[in-house]
Amino acid sequence: MHTTTSSESTSPLPNLTKALIEFQALVPTIHENDNSYHGAFVNLPGVLSKIGPALRTSGLAVSQLPEQINAQPGLRTTLMHISGEQISAVTPLSVNNGKNGTQEWGKSMTYTRRYALLSVLGLCVGIEDNDADITEKALAKPATKVEGVADKDQPLSKEDRELCLGLIQELSADNLARFCKDFRRDFGLASDAKIAPVLTGVKHQNWMNENLKNYV
Repeated sequence: MHTTTSSESTSPLPNLTKALIEFQALVPTIHENDNSYHGAFVNLPGVLSKIGPALRTSGLAVSQLPEQINAQPGLRTTLMHISGEQISAVTPLSVNNGKNGTQEWGKSMTYTRRYALLSVLGLCVGIEDNDADITEKALAKPATKVEGVADKDQPLSKEDRELCLGLIQELSADNLARFCKDFRRDFGLASDAKIAPVLTGVKHQNWMNENLKNYV
């Protein structure tokens, strides 16, 4: 993972500094809440659920948006205080080559967002976190193949299913609503059907590979 960043800040930052100290005193301990090929880690929703209340109480907000750095994809993370003071930095995204560029970008974005959040807020989970090192080979580990069933109707491996569900969780509320509506339509599901229990087959992953770019 690249570590070079491009940063911006206003100086001095007395209000933001005071608020950050208050935030660090308020935020609860962040524990690992997920597992990957390499072991336990804390996922992005786990970080966000812990920091949200303390951020609001301290008058802080964090923005994370895509931005190019040196003509390469990057992530700008900005920590803002209600006084107008802020610090900002751009971190390059390490995007692997894969069958679907959007999925690879989404994996890198999720991983980098998590680490950038912890960094800008001065937080440490205190556990080893190697989930971003999952190889393409590991992600492609197949489920038990069912004889006599077409490839598109084969079940997803556990790793690929978790990857698909993780990418769905990263969608904004509006994009998630559109995604679910189109998924239900294309697979003949009821308008209120839950997506997670249904997303179990290679055909669902293929659909996401073709369509996920429309919701990012």
